[in-house]
Amino acid sequence: MTSFQDHRGQRPHIGIIGGGPAGYVAALRAAALGARVTLAEAAGLGGTCLHRGCIPTKRLATTGHLLDRLRDAARYGIALEGAATPRWPEMAAGISRLTGGLAKGIHGLFGDRGIELIPARARPERERGPALRFDDGRRIRVDHLLLCTGSRPHVPGGIPLDGDRVCTSDEVLGWRDLPASLLIVGGGVIACEFAFIFAALGVEVTLAGRAGTPLPGLDPDVSRLIARELKRRRIRFLGGRGIDRVEEEGGTLRACHGETELGRAERILVCTGRVPNTGDLLPGLGLEPGPRGEIAVDSWMRTAVPGIYAAGDVTGGAMLAHAASAQARVAVEHMLRGGGRTYTADHVPLAVFTQPEVGCVGLTEPEARARGGAVACSRFELRTLGRAQAMGETSGFVKLVADRRTRTLLGAHIVGPCASELVHEAAVVLRRGGSVEELAGTVHAHPTLSEGIQEAAEDLFGQADHTPLRHDLEVDHVPAP
Repeated sequence: MTSFQDHRGQRPHIGIIGGGPAGYVAALRAAALGARVTLAEAAGLGGTCLHRGCIPTKRLATTGHLLDRLRDAARYGIALEGAATPRWPEMAAGISRLTGGLAKGIHGLFGDRGIELIPARARPERERGPALRFDDGRRIRVDHLLLCTGSRPHVPGGIPLDGDRVCTSDEVLGWRDLPASLLIVGGGVIACEFAFIFAALGVEVTLAGRAGTPLPGLDPDVSRLIARELKRRRIRFLGGRGIDRVEEEGGTLRACHGETELGRAERILVCTGRVPNTGDLLPGLGLEPGPRGEIAVDSWMRTAVPGIYAAGDVTGGAMLAHAASAQARVAVEHMLRGGGRTYTADHVPLAVFTQPEVGCVGLTEPEARARGGAVACSRFELRTLGRAQAMGETSGFVKLVADRRTRTLLGAHIVGPCASELVHEAAVVLRRGGSVEELAGTVHAHPTLSEGIQEAAEDLFGQADHTPLRHDLEVDHVPAP
């Protein structure tokens, strides 16, 4: 990267409020491009993702998967003496060490790049140019300001939180022990991940969502398979009825919809999405919040206030850490270079760490058909793959959505082991507007799970080697010279 000076012969000064995946990545990128950077973060670098969200839950998902494998050890010819027992305090301590080490690494990168970190709360100001205002009265003027204050859990009315027996994902790691039973309010990504995690840890889990299926925003085939896996793992799913009241009775918690009791549990975990943290930001900027309290931005992440940008969950789009980081890079490059690449959510992959995992990118089948035109879909079952059979993890599929005429890839939906990793092959092709034939024509190593992508691509036009042929192959015959 090339360092530079502005028209005054000085290094541009960029201020950032928030140190999560948007804020700290923006700081690293801006400093690498030669800017002077000041970042204000009161709660610790890494944000919710590092300390309470992405990283802790992935550690717990890994622990749950390991327990499942240990319980199935005899299938692989391994005899274990005694049962594998989850110990919550040791798990929480291990997560603390993990997140602490990662946070230390970010601090080290800040030191390497000479980034000024102010561990305090700041508010944005616009008078006489962008600035950070601190509670102690300090005001730091900057050339550009990036707002990255993240989001917080949404809590429906009628559900009183106490941070322990009734809590959100932000408080889970503060539990002293595992409950015998747990009712999770919600049916989306966070709710489903926790349902599989705690079921693997031996907790009796009930999942209650307003939608009729789990993961309602994903491709219907994905939702149906996850619903089947919930049932297989004895996770009770109550769809189509949201929880609007919680009461205590006889030492247990009753979750109700109107006058109807939906379930009882020792604890209740509320996972009904997240809302942007914008309450303290907008009044001083003269900006009107969107329907969810979000800050409106353009494709370069600019707000309506000159010199002030926003990235991450505060913009109200896909509330994903990698989306936040991508937005932050676009914002910084526009601040320092002008123009440049823009941000679009169309090609941002989604990873869901259920069991099995889910990886999605692009359009679902209903979305593609709603846009009109000819749509072709294929679905290849992972149980056909030798690698999946050898791993003992055969539940899942690769589904591809394409334009029937041009064979342009429109979407990919993968359920199965390592789906969160496999989806990126499709993401690369999708981003460049490539054809399904690129996936079909790429040689994939054997035996690997990635062969499922090649087979699904071939199957889109009836050519998969390991599925019955549905119709004649489309082969262009060229006579030999």
